Amino acid sequence: MVVVYTLLILFLIESVFGGVSYNWTYTYDASSTAWNPLKGLVPYYYGTASQPQVNFPHSMENQYFPMKNLMSGPNSFDFSSIDTVLRNTASRNHHAIVRVYVDYPGKNLSLSVPDFLWNGLTLYSGGSGQGLFPDYNNQTLINAMVTLIQALGRAYDGDIRIGFWQVGFLGHWGEWHTSPNSSYFASSSYQSQIIAAFTSSFARTKLQLRYFAVTGNYNPTSLNVGFHDDSFFQDTYGASWMFYNTSVTVGAMNQWRSQPIGGEVRPELMPCAFASNPVTACGSITALTPLDWPTCVQLTHSTYQWLFYAFSTPGYTGSDYNRAVNGSIMQGYSFYVSRITATEMTCSGLSHVMRIAITMSNAGIAPFYYPLILNVKAVDTTSSSPDVYKSISVPISNQLDQISFVYSFDIAVQTNGVIQFSIWLSSPNLVGSQAIVFAVSGANTSGIIQLPTVSIGSCAMVSSSASCTSYMASAQANGTQGTSYASSSNSGNFSDPCLSFVTFTTTTSTTATKNNCPSVPMNTMMLMNLFALIFLCIISTI
Repeated sequence: MVVVYTLLILFLIESVFGGVSYNWTYTYDASSTAWNPLKGLVPYYYGTASQPQVNFPHSMENQYFPMKNLMSGPNSFDFSSIDTVLRNTASRNHHAIVRVYVDYPGKNLSLSVPDFLWNGLTLYSGGSGQGLFPDYNNQTLINAMVTLIQALGRAYDGDIRIGFWQVGFLGHWGEWHTSPNSSYFASSSYQSQIIAAFTSSFARTKLQLRYFAVTGNYNPTSLNVGFHDDSFFQDTYGASWMFYNTSVTVGAMNQWRSQPIGGEVRPELMPCAFASNPVTACGSITALTPLDWPTCVQLTHSTYQWLFYAFSTPGYTGSDYNRAVNGSIMQGYSFYVSRITATEMTCSGLSHVMRIAITMSNAGIAPFYYPLILNVKAVDTTSSSPDVYKSISVPISNQLDQISFVYSFDIAVQTNGVIQFSIWLSSPNLVGSQAIVFAVSGANTSGIIQLPTVSIGSCAMVSSSASCTSYMASAQANGTQGTSYASSSNSGNFSDPCLSFVTFTTTTSTTATKNNCPSVPMNTMMLMNLFALIFLCIISTI
């Protein structure tokens, strides 16, 4: 009888302090993330070609659309040109960045202003080589824009083929200015009508405005919109009127925490942007002086920048090419998994519950702005048991300031199996075969981290008074990720994951979140039960 009680107590001690656990650690390395979606350097749309002239890493393409191509009457629309672009970009596993314009300096205005709007429309000269532009304070023109925006929202809001939609419409190139004739630009009232039309028509697709200080009658921080710096690397920071400095002045320097920042590298500086000494290199081709690329990215928290030079012949070569790739990678998000553990939590009969705990941070300078999901899959490689999938949402609040969070998944597996665990990130906004690759050494471009296999031993319940023995017999390297791992049966390795990090836990196929640690940890309750049983053992032997 004493032996039976001893076995029972040993079983409870193991249950209290946890079973065998395995630990895999990873080294940060973002070099495999150059093709990650919805970030980085961007070319202009390249039609039906399979790739641009230079296939520099990219995941998006930018395209402007003249208003005339989309609207032929007060309520007559033709979106076939947009549909063609979205279809072609998606076929290449890319997103599109979209903007509609009304005037394009240097081009004939008749190509972009719908015919039905010409009657009574005042035109202004844009100066030498700029051609004409319309009166942006014309209510009939503004009304037509609002009607078109509403129709575009009905057609495309939430279309996952669209990465970002720039508000456009007003000003040269749709960039919200008529420089050097600034007095002819739309008044705050007309600006507000365009902004209101967009924000009421697009609730899911991310929007961007050009200037922090040109937002109609709105405070920029009250708007669910991001911004784009179309003179990036030249007018990004320094003087009070520049992009970043203006964001500070109006109190919108943290807009990036929920809304995307993008733009276009100043065209004159594109060829020399990634030279070993950009100031010297640019000085030989332009009077403009470049800024510091990392500083521009870090201050603005840029997610993407258009830079067509990288994708056109000759493009960047040699060390300039490598620096350009790094300049692209440093933008946007960069998800780093520093540690994964697999710990046996419970066993009963033929069933084991394994807790997969993933320590992950966004080591980048901006979040992923669309819904993001962390997934785990368990495959029993020795049986026909169904694969087990678990997933949990990764909110933007968990993607800021390089803070690590632990995401825990409890997964039931069967005795005598060899289990392969895999983890990956996904989003309903990815197109085609896009994958979000982790910033870890040796990362697979599929975006999947596949753990070494884990063998699950027996968990035999002889009777209510017998011990439950469980073990993971072995962990075998599987040639994945170049990770290091160590197994340990030290019961002290088990601890409440809430102690060091905010922990998000799923225990069923539906996602659940746990933000606070339990007031009485599971180990405490089990320890109380252990003491009670020890007391019973002592009483029964007297």
